[in-house]
Amino acid sequence: MLSKKYTIIILGGLLRKNPNGSFKTGRFNYVRVLAGYYLYKKLSEKNKVVLIVSGGKGIYKDIPGVPPVAKVMKSELVKLGLSQKEILEENKTPSTYAELVWIKNFLTKNSNKVILVSNSYHLPRIKTMMNYLSEFKGLGKNILLTSAEKVVIKFNNKLENKINRELKSLKMKSIIANEQRGIRALKSGNYKIRTWLI
Repeated sequence: MLSKKYTIIILGGLLRKNPNGSFKTGRFNYVRVLAGYYLYKKLSEKNKVVLIVSGGKGIYKDIPGVPPVAKVMKSELVKLGLSQKEILEENKTPSTYAELVWIKNFLTKNSNKVILVSNSYHLPRIKTMMNYLSEFKGLGKNILLTSAEKVVIKFNNKLENKINRELKSLKMKSIIANEQRGIRALKSGNYKIRTWLI
């Protein structure tokens, strides 16, 4: 039986600084790394899988010493047990919009569909971008939007209560409100690309 080909792309988010000066993914964004890890381990058992972490410095571009988001995610995947050679790194894109442009170009050279992993709060804006911005016309048919939270709960239900608490937090409500503003701007034609950096 022939194996299938998959490409998993984990979108970048925010970063936090550790006490020792190193960086880790943000409070709500580590779940993306976990989800990508679980999906890769499962799919690569019987299939050819390309795993890509995506994200440049974004809002941190003017802060000395901050690494690209993709570099931090890659190091976290290695800590989970993957080898460096299993993970490709796209570390130039500064925003969700730029990541979609990069993915569009990637798909012109690669025929397999992309499993795009991000937080559940982030996916509606991504979908709206693909539906309302002409440069992404038709892109959605080659992308499977995948909720990081749902994947992690499926593979590790011990984290379900923690994830659900985070989803109900005041900080998350603020994030969702910002995402909804972005969606309204997209639908009204007033979306300003540079104001939505992650």
